[in-house]
Amino acid sequence: MPVKEAMGYTSPLWFLALRFAIASLLFLPLAPRRLRDWGQGLVLGAFLFAGYAFQTWGLVYTTAQKSGLITGLSVVLVPPIAHIFGEKTPLHTWAGMGIAAAGVAILALGGGGPLGPASFGDFLTVLGAISYALYLALQGRWVGEGKWHRLLLPQFVAVGGLSALGAALAGEISFPTGVVWRTAASTAVLASGVSFWLLLWGQRHLPTGYAALVLALEPAFAALFGWWLLGETLVGLQILGAGLILLGILWPNVWALLGKPTLQRVE
Repeated sequence: MPVKEAMGYTSPLWFLALRFAIASLLFLPLAPRRLRDWGQGLVLGAFLFAGYAFQTWGLVYTTAQKSGLITGLSVVLVPPIAHIFGEKTPLHTWAGMGIAAAGVAILALGGGGPLGPASFGDFLTVLGAISYALYLALQGRWVGEGKWHRLLLPQFVAVGGLSALGAALAGEISFPTGVVWRTAASTAVLASGVSFWLLLWGQRHLPTGYAALVLALEPAFAALFGWWLLGETLVGLQILGAGLILLGILWPNVWALLGKPTLQRVE
């Protein structure tokens, strides 16, 4: 895995700073002109950075399985928060999210090792999950107020700047090696540029709850590529969990095929 290899030469915060600095340069032509757009984008970037930071910090004190469970369940927090912000989530999307949440739980808990009692790391990971949920809910609220891509550059600037500040305070700034530069550049284009562009486009056309539901695919794909590229294995319950995640994401579309109302964004 390129990112895992790059982590042998730099710290997570400094890597994030480089990745989002490059992404910011790539998206300079899309710089918004209104201060309101910058304000909204910077707020989104702050919540996104908080999600990254709390999740990474929490991993120091908790297990990877528990971190994956708590972070993955952040999708369940999105519909209630979006509802508070005035966006209605269709009942069949709630049902899909319940199925996906069960799948994430089984996927994380279905491994062999003991998870252990609640810890400080679990609390930090919960804060990260709340941060991700607030990010998605706020972005769903603001993305329909104008040109949706105007929110990209301010987010990248916020994440890159806060990551650089954190790396500086921790004394982790160093001149990147070739591996770090190549990995930061590739993730800036794919993991930042393409992924966040598609996420914004999706939230422009779909209910926020469903957009969050699609993100529940991450644990399933992480398990799949861990098996394919790293030789890791899934036990029966973990396979069941991945299947439930897929079912939860497909459920609203299945509902539509059964002749029910199709997915639509409700303002």
